[in-house]
Amino acid sequence: MIEFFDTTVLVAAMVEDEPHHTKCAAALEGAPEGYAAAHSLAECYATLTGGRLGVRLSPADAARLIRHDIYDRLSLVSMSPADYVIQIESAGPSGARGGATYDLLLLACARKVKAQRIYTLNQRHFVALAPDLAAKIAVP
Repeated sequence: MIEFFDTTVLVAAMVEDEPHHTKCAAALEGAPEGYAAAHSLAECYATLTGGRLGVRLSPADAARLIRHDIYDRLSLVSMSPADYVIQIESAGPSGARGGATYDLLLLACARKVKAQRIYTLNQRHFVALAPDLAAKIAVP
């Protein structure tokens, strides 16, 4: 099964104090064919080093976690500049504004790999942006 992990799940899988840590870590470890957006590497780094979660890792520790838990474990998918333009043009009609634009980009990456399951901790937002994928969007 092709599984796509959004940034919220990746961070929760790496941070033991996160409420969803156990389930997110299990989903990540059990993914035989897992994918994440290349952009999520930077989002995870920013979250892990920024202190927003009450955890502030050193840059070296965050980089090590990201390499081990994401880069070495998952296949990464990226978008072309043309893909970005297409997503930005579709943002308004799909209801994406502000930070939801990043969710729209993650969903585009999930579509690109034909994900059969899309894991997120923002299920309601993802379903609102992509109602056609509702049956595939899940919280671990």
